[in-house]
Amino acid sequence: MAVSSHELIAGFADPVQASQQVFRAALKVMSEPGTLIDVDYVEEAPKGLDLSTWQLTLSLLDPDTRVWLSPTLAASDAVVSNLRFHCQCPLVESATEADFAIALNTELPQLAELNWGSAEYPDRSTTLVVQVPALSAEPFWSLSGPGIEHTCSLRIAGLPDAFRAELIKSRQRFPLGIDTFWCCGNQLTALPRTTAIEPLNTEQEAC
Repeated sequence: MAVSSHELIAGFADPVQASQQVFRAALKVMSEPGTLIDVDYVEEAPKGLDLSTWQLTLSLLDPDTRVWLSPTLAASDAVVSNLRFHCQCPLVESATEADFAIALNTELPQLAELNWGSAEYPDRSTTLVVQVPALSAEPFWSLSGPGIEHTCSLRIAGLPDAFRAELIKSRQRFPLGIDTFWCCGNQLTALPRTTAIEPLNTEQEAC
């Protein structure tokens, strides 16, 4: 898909400063799992992307970053045009080949389809970015592990049961694994592969 100039929107007003601030926010949520941060360095995002997702892409993606998009995003002229123009990142058709995978909560890839890294290079795994309908500190999941003093609570709305089970089970394969960012509006959080996830009430609805 070529770049459609009529779909292009502005990126960061101050690219250097804003990109650094969003990068710091990304590091914070990844090093302090379950922490919720608002990122407010753009006023609009391409149709189909949340503000936090758009800011992550502007900060983290570049011409050397292979990106996979879930079907609706991959079919969006606005999303593809702006990623190509602002980030110049190559888009790949196979999630296994991606450095970053960006997905809607209704179009999640199976974690097994992504690159989990290798024993020699666990850091070369795919990072998954997911847009969800809501994020909160409600007691749905109990998180523990590096970056968490004792435990903390997190609720990520809209995840299918099978994916949630797959995500929890994936912790057993550390140091291999998938690090995840979760985006909603201008809100951002993360769950690195090192974070243990315990459901607090399996009967709760995820939406």
